Amino acid sequence: MAETNFQPRSSIEVGIGNGSKALGTTHANSDTWNFLQVLDFNLEHASAPIDVAPSKSGILGQLESQGHHRPDTQMYESTLTMRGTPTAILKSTNSLFGDGASAAELTPATNTGTMKHGTGTQTAATLLFKNGGSDASNISSVMVGCYCTSMTMREAVDSNGGELVVESTFVTGYRPVENTLAASSETLDTASPKNIFSVSTANVNSQPVVMNSWEITISRPFVRVGYIDTTDYNPYGYVQTGPYEVTGNLVAKRDDSIYDLVADIKGGSAGVAISLAESSGLTISLPDVMIDNSKPEVSDYLLQNIPFRAFAASESATIVSFTIA
Repeated sequence: MAETNFQPRSSIEVGIGNGSKALGTTHANSDTWNFLQVLDFNLEHASAPIDVAPSKSGILGQLESQGHHRPDTQMYESTLTMRGTPTAILKSTNSLFGDGASAAELTPATNTGTMKHGTGTQTAATLLFKNGGSDASNISSVMVGCYCTSMTMREAVDSNGGELVVESTFVTGYRPVENTLAASSETLDTASPKNIFSVSTANVNSQPVVMNSWEITISRPFVRVGYIDTTDYNPYGYVQTGPYEVTGNLVAKRDDSIYDLVADIKGGSAGVAISLAESSGLTISLPDVMIDNSKPEVSDYLLQNIPFRAFAASESATIVSFTIA
């Protein structure tokens, strides 16, 4: 007889386990768990991709002996789309570049510390999908040893009532598990999200712009290191294989301010500052950006797309910072 249990999407709560743990160890029921205002998510199940060896000449079918599961290469990924509260931002920045306190600041010297199996870390997260387990008794799906590899923040006057949306991608090389973890010490995120209608300052090279939308993405390349044994195929750890990249886009009304930015839009290989501030308690500072091929946009009235890439003026200078309360 077929099993009768199922998991309604609307019943699944998503929490992030916090605090120092040895990498690869799940946060416990009694640890601090922040349950976020998640709008959308995906979760993973223990699995493995297949490699297929070449076929010998003379046959036109693939033999079972050619197939090889490769759990040693598997990386599991979960993307959480959240309302843009201080907790959503700071839990993401902590796991992305190791700063989980306002003002969270990314510099060329920033990193998420030693990412080695069994070594204590404050930046690895446990993702708990409460009521997401496929078994009637093991109600939770749990992803341990997760690091954030990408965070996108965006606001628009014509989307989500102007609310800030934070989309963060977490990855792990550890197999997801299903168990009874329920997080006995839940901290609910009840804060109001930030909103574009609270923007009080929006400057590009000191020119005030009237924004329709903005978006900023911080990302990094990230790989697992081998496998310790052939029982669980846990990784030895992780390596960040390249620098953080910070890119974004402003969509603003075309007016005198856009005209006054003509030299920066034409390009001179020199950085300018972008600053965004909201009266609700959010300030984003990008001290050194280059505008990347800005173009007009024809809508009901004319807009200007201002794509950009952020840099640091020196090896210790700020690339981007978030002050939020």
